Amino acid sequence: MRLLLTLCLGLCIIAIQVVLGVKAFFPDAYADKTDVVDALMEQKKSILDQIPPVELAWVTEHPAIVVGVDPNFYPLEMFDERGRYTGLGGDYLRLLSKLTGLDFRVRRLTDWASTEEQARQKLIDVFMAAAKTGRRSEYMLFTTPYINMPGIIMTRRGSGLDKIGLEDLKGKKVAVVNNYSWHDFLKEFHPEIIAVPVTNTLEALQRVASGEADAVIDYEFNLLEKIQTGGIMQIQPAGKVDSSYGHAIAVRKDWPELFSVISTALARITPAEQKMLAQKWLQQERPAGQERHLQWIFFFVVESILLCLALNWLWQNELKKQVALRTRELKAELAAAKQA
Repeated sequence: MRLLLTLCLGLCIIAIQVVLGVKAFFPDAYADKTDVVDALMEQKKSILDQIPPVELAWVTEHPAIVVGVDPNFYPLEMFDERGRYTGLGGDYLRLLSKLTGLDFRVRRLTDWASTEEQARQKLIDVFMAAAKTGRRSEYMLFTTPYINMPGIIMTRRGSGLDKIGLEDLKGKKVAVVNNYSWHDFLKEFHPEIIAVPVTNTLEALQRVASGEADAVIDYEFNLLEKIQTGGIMQIQPAGKVDSSYGHAIAVRKDWPELFSVISTALARITPAEQKMLAQKWLQQERPAGQERHLQWIFFFVVESILLCLALNWLWQNELKKQVALRTRELKAELAAAKQA
């Protein structure tokens, strides 16, 4: 009986461990499957019967639009495990497709700098999540921002840069993603800070962790997601950046007709609906990082081994008791036989 109770208790502990692990590393498995975008798409109707004839003619002549994206810019845009474009920008793209009837074709490049370069060459027509800067405004038109995200400064733990502002970074090396809005921000407004352009946010964090840069400036949600999934624990928040960039949809400057069509479509998405779309991504659980993944596997294996050892000890102990009991019974039977 004791062996059975121990087995049940051990299995319950392991089952709880598995459930907590799945919830931490695969939060989508427990997420509400109701998609706010699907609900909105059922409500929205095409705007093609409401736009001027010249814009309708333009749409007819240009049915396919190439979309340039940042491949790893949580939570605005990224690609999931199946290679599908997703994030808040992906949700807006689905709605725009329904409202305009245009065929938006996502072009996946290795980094944001490459995406911007192709837009300059007019090989890319639209950005789904871009902040308006002076440099970008030379070749793109920007809609009203649909989300504003705060920027923060992060530094290495133990570096002495604990609570700082931009004024404290004068003459210091600050990692920023190449051609991100924060890169433009430093070059345009804070040339006294040494910008260290890198390929992506994860590399920026690694530069700070290794001491190659003193700090990193990026968007809060993007940084926190990379710290968690990348397992970079030596980094700490150190300050905020007052200038926050609103993210909008950008259209190539020589296509004002497309800009007007997209602006008209965006106007059909109410502020309340924009808030719902943003909350879907800003409030959802993120998968735990690699270091926690390894810790979970370690403790799961240790618990399983300890359970097996405990069960083996109980089994051996029970077996010894059964042998001892049977031995006593046999001795008693032999003694009784001799007396007879």
